[in-house]
Amino acid sequence: MSLQLPLNALHVFCVVVREGGFRQAAQALHLTPGAVSRQVQSLEAHLRQVLFDRNAGAPATLTPAGRKLHDSVGAKMAAVKEALDTGGRARRQASILVDTSVTLAMHWLIPQLPAFRERHPQLNVQIRTVEGDINPASPADVFLRRDVAELRGLPFHTFMRERSVLVASPAFMSGLAARKTDRLRWLGEAPRIGTRSRPHLWPGWCDAHGLDAGALEPTLELDNTVLAIQAAVQGLGALVVPEACAPRSASTRCAAFQGRWTAAAIRMRSAAGRHPRA
Repeated sequence: MSLQLPLNALHVFCVVVREGGFRQAAQALHLTPGAVSRQVQSLEAHLRQVLFDRNAGAPATLTPAGRKLHDSVGAKMAAVKEALDTGGRARRQASILVDTSVTLAMHWLIPQLPAFRERHPQLNVQIRTVEGDINPASPADVFLRRDVAELRGLPFHTFMRERSVLVASPAFMSGLAARKTDRLRWLGEAPRIGTRSRPHLWPGWCDAHGLDAGALEPTLELDNTVLAIQAAVQGLGALVVPEACAPRSASTRCAAFQGRWTAAAIRMRSAAGRHPRA
């Protein structure tokens, strides 16, 4: 008998015993019953022993030699499989799926990735952009949201305080240079960009600077922050926007604190299912 044991055939043997038959083992292993039978026959030839009683009524009745073999190696093969499965899961967990908004992904998260990868080269960050309420059944590992209500009651922590700033393109600001005065009165004559998704940015910023929000309502409104930022970059007017999302190609003026961003890191994939984590 060769000292080199056919491990694949031994694994198939253990699956036949575990599943209770050749046909069941074939389904579990995604093989044909004939392929399973040939693996068992090769093991029997290697050991020079009959492992299953083919004349018994049950399809996977062990002979004394088969029972002795399974008693010796069955638990050990199961332990090897568990160790390999655990290693595979650990490798899969090196990928992190972040669920966030388009605005935060474009203007804050993606610019942070180069430095993050330098610190954590073993982690692969995947980004999915979704607006509004999260789906707790999602496979995401981390949810980033501005509105706590969108986390649907999941535990969270604040990871960034939002600082709203007034921005405009350099060309736009140079065109207004001759008319600028103290207390930002020039804003009353300038085009002002607003976002329908963040209607409180302009009033909040005005209140922080002692300005009349009613006199400084947006003259151009766009659906979301992404479009509003692009309009500001193109010189269409002044914009109040979260500093984390402020375009680098715009000039920043007069900041005010307002709002916060929250993160819920709630799901970790594992063999036992997904578990909450802080």
